[in-house]
Amino acid sequence: MFQGWRNGLWLVLVCSSLACSKPDSPANNTEGGPATAANSTGGLKLPPAPDGEGDSGKARASDKSGNAKATASLDDDNPFKEATKKSPIDQSAARKSLAGNWVLVLTRPGQEGFIDFHTSIITVAADKTAEGGFAATLTAKSEVLPPFKLTASEVENKNIHLTFDVSGTALDFQGSLKDGIVFGNALFGNCLPARLLPTKEDSLDGFNPSPEPVDARALSQAFNQKDSTAKQKALAKFVEDRPASPLGMMAWETRIFDSAKLNIAQEDLESLVADYQTGIAAWGPRLQQAAKGNVAIILAITKYNSEYALKYLDAADKSLTDESLKDLKEQLKTAREGILTVQALKYIDSDDAERAEKALPFLTKLRTKNPFDPSVLYGLARYHERAKETDEAIALYAELASLPMLEGFLKREWDQKSDEIDRELPSATLVKLWKTKHGNKTDGLDDFKDEIYRKRVLSFAEKPAAEPPTGNRIVLCELFTGSSCPPCVGADIATGALEVTYPKTQVIVLRYHQHIPGPDPLTIADGEDRFSNYYRGQGTPTVLLNGAPVNNVGGYLPNSPDIYRGLRTLIDQQLSEKATIKVRVNARVQDGNLQIVADAQGIDTLEGEAKDVRLRVIIAEDEVHFLARNGVRSHEMIVRRMIGGPGGTEVKDGKLAVKESVPLSELKGSIADYLKKYEESEGIDFPAKPLDLKRLHVVAFVQNDESHEILQTNAIAVTATETAATETITPAAGKAAPKKAKADE
Repeated sequence: MFQGWRNGLWLVLVCSSLACSKPDSPANNTEGGPATAANSTGGLKLPPAPDGEGDSGKARASDKSGNAKATASLDDDNPFKEATKKSPIDQSAARKSLAGNWVLVLTRPGQEGFIDFHTSIITVAADKTAEGGFAATLTAKSEVLPPFKLTASEVENKNIHLTFDVSGTALDFQGSLKDGIVFGNALFGNCLPARLLPTKEDSLDGFNPSPEPVDARALSQAFNQKDSTAKQKALAKFVEDRPASPLGMMAWETRIFDSAKLNIAQEDLESLVADYQTGIAAWGPRLQQAAKGNVAIILAITKYNSEYALKYLDAADKSLTDESLKDLKEQLKTAREGILTVQALKYIDSDDAERAEKALPFLTKLRTKNPFDPSVLYGLARYHERAKETDEAIALYAELASLPMLEGFLKREWDQKSDEIDRELPSATLVKLWKTKHGNKTDGLDDFKDEIYRKRVLSFAEKPAAEPPTGNRIVLCELFTGSSCPPCVGADIATGALEVTYPKTQVIVLRYHQHIPGPDPLTIADGEDRFSNYYRGQGTPTVLLNGAPVNNVGGYLPNSPDIYRGLRTLIDQQLSEKATIKVRVNARVQDGNLQIVADAQGIDTLEGEAKDVRLRVIIAEDEVHFLARNGVRSHEMIVRRMIGGPGGTEVKDGKLAVKESVPLSELKGSIADYLKKYEESEGIDFPAKPLDLKRLHVVAFVQNDESHEILQTNAIAVTATETAATETITPAAGKAAPKKAKADE
């Protein structure tokens, strides 16, 4: 939600992070994908989240030693140290015209703070094809951007317009010469200040292409003021002392954001916004238009006076006349919905029955679109409670009390309000209403909450997909998660929704639990080894599709529909691929033993690749009902053992096959022994150790250990009390029913 503003207000991007890390892991890995060799070269990427924050974070195991590892600086022994101190910028007398060489500078946030990205050298010279005119050419490039080229340019008097193609994405710069500098703005995903700075150089070789802006540390000092009044004064001084700083937009919007959060008087806010428009005028009319849109989004995010916010948003929307800002116009639609939501929540909880009735259909429709918005759920619950519609109120309060972390989000929102109203938590109201209905007893309440959880948590999942053609590749989705990991909730629920949409002849999900960031009774040694040693994982959640890591999967329950949709996009691309081999698997329980046979056909077609492939066979528990610390109540397809260990089985005599008999008592005992040893080593006691092992799946897949690519997968269901397969091996093209959707019809 509100991607443009989140990008414009760089502070959020630079300073926001979440949770802790595995011992000795990089502290700045916030991309949402595991820090592995495979991931360093790209990995699969989900589309950006609608709120623009991408990944909501990763949980990581804490460093128990408490000792920070010493990390070497690139400058410790840098033969180019003197060269990096130099700057290509010409500090001599200010130019009077656009003729000459210029460095195109984009100021953006980096891992450690703000960076001036010196992208290229642009040469403006007399245009031989137009008498008295000038033309711009791309003279040199640095490597701070992906491969790019100048596709169009226009130079007129002191104005310049440049258009670049950056690996298929447009970068559009507009600027005007003033005091020897071309002040302007660049549209590159979002619209931000950009400059052309004079240079006498013809190349950027030997120069630091990404230096820190001269004003960055002063702005950081202003941000770090703990007292709100002192922070406002420091930011005001920053923009007053540095009117030509590209970081001014950041300072202005932070002032407005903080002021709106403090609910300052409307006339004071209007004065501040007017000063902002004046303060950034030098950066061009397009940036001024973008700034108006950003302010409207700020008012929506901070829930400032809804009547004023709507009026301002309408004016900002009309002012967006530049066609290149169409994405921002779309974001204003989302902002409008946010403002109307605040207004509707105010009306539905008021004593004005007419206004409450008008707000009801809006919030009911919004609940369908955003099923896990705690404020909307609470507003609807309050309405039904006051209308004496007890059953409806109980169901809504049960959602807030049973779905992962929603009550906590609601409480945090209340704590940030300045109205000092003492509100009763949904769980307390639920108990009160339940007792009223059931004769002052709570019997059956826990079962009801479980029922509501199952009914609602996957309500956003789409109906089962059509079967793919026989012989296509099955997608194996591996999720590394943790029951005490808050940002794992989004991925846990999203992958559960995948199991509603896809039968196991299309997508198979496996979940390997980890002791990250805290102890997890669903963890096993094989799963730890596969995560840490095979995939070199650093944090949870981590998702891989057929062995390829997926970025930006961390988040909470409200993020799960977007994570689900992103994963579906990637999965649908892979489902159309033909499989080069077939995997067959059979499993049954006889006399207390789980008997497994599996093999892979077509290994001979792999030629030289055959030496790198392994057959891995996994025993997974279908469902574990266990109320985790992060609020997840139901855990599906939990990995309980990897047959033959994490290393799998190699090709032998041209064949890739596994035959194994596993006593179920031994399987259960080995997991119990592992958990006991973990308790002893950590000095803890698990409150519960789920070990039913009543319904299982056996999953077999072939994986290339060199590339980590999974070539084909298959699965079969078994139970602990009866035979679950015929004597013949089940082929990969066999039918399997999809998981039933637990959603409202």
